[in-house]
Amino acid sequence: MKVPLPDEQEELIHNYILHTYLLNILESDLKTITNACFKIHEPYFKLVEETLRKIRIKVRDMKVELRKNKMKIEEPFLDNVDFWQYDYYARGYHGFKRYWEPALKMHSTNLLDEYFRSSQ
Repeated sequence: MKVPLPDEQEELIHNYILHTYLLNILESDLKTITNACFKIHEPYFKLVEETLRKIRIKVRDMKVELRKNKMKIEEPFLDNVDFWQYDYYARGYHGFKRYWEPALKMHSTNLLDEYFRSSQ
């Protein structure tokens, strides 16, 4: 049975999942950039660091909104080879969202592209 949530709360859960996924990827990429042998290292580092700062602020604000709506999202787990499952609780109901990993990457790539365009 589908959890009875308004569309804006469904959207909040979806955006929170995408932002936390992107946050984890960028933190990993920042370590890679730090250890990479770029001739001009600083611009890449600053771009990723600034984007991380914006995403962290957005995730923090979404967490506040989730708490206000009595919602909680658990850590994801790999349901099978290609699907990530995110369990969530909303006002006593339990639901989950499953994301195919390539689709999750595509959505995150589009989101990252928006952040990079806004920082120019």
